[in-house]
Amino acid sequence: MKWFVGRFYYAFQGFQQCVKDHSIFLQMIFGCIVFLCGIFFHCSKLDWVILVWSIGLVIAAEIFNSCIEGCVDYISLKKDSRAKKIKDMAASAVFVISVCAAISGLLVFVPKLV
Repeated sequence: MKWFVGRFYYAFQGFQQCVKDHSIFLQMIFGCIVFLCGIFFHCSKLDWVILVWSIGLVIAAEIFNSCIEGCVDYISLKKDSRAKKIKDMAASAVFVISVCAAISGLLVFVPKLV
């Protein structure tokens, strides 16, 4: 049981580090705005599933991206084309998920505005 509780402790420590990261914190703010819009527009259960998954995926992708960037920087601070490629690809993953989340948000909210 102590091992199980310890996992939550480490996860919460990691979450505290995430909140300190500017990019991740910004995604959390956007997620809160989307959440508030969901409340304002009285979203259905299906809409909430779409919104919560979209918010979670974007934030998780940003966390992975920040971890990848941190690992690359830790390994070498020298400018290297391979390091740039790794960082750019990680950032593009966040971009792809963010575009999909934005489309999902439009599909949820635009009908409520019309």
